[in-house]
Amino acid sequence: PRRAGLHEIEDLTPAERALILALGLLVLAAELINTAIEEVVDHISPGPDPRAKKAKDCGSACVALAALAAGVAWVVVLVG
Repeated sequence: PRRAGLHEIEDLTPAERALILALGLLVLAAELINTAIEEVVDHISPGPDPRAKKAKDCGSACVALAALAAGVAWVVVLVG
């Protein structure tokens, strides 16, 4: 079996590098949005509230989906 290493990253096309970079930035953007949601929810609803929980869960799910997309792209690009 072939193992992915640093040389594999060097062999990427510009489009593949752009995809990986863009998805990495998307994960960071999702993290920032999730942090903003959590801060606003905590400010507005300091006590337990099912709507506050749902808002926070949706923000976390956004981060998870962005990370999953980035992971899938890495696998597809590096493994083929």
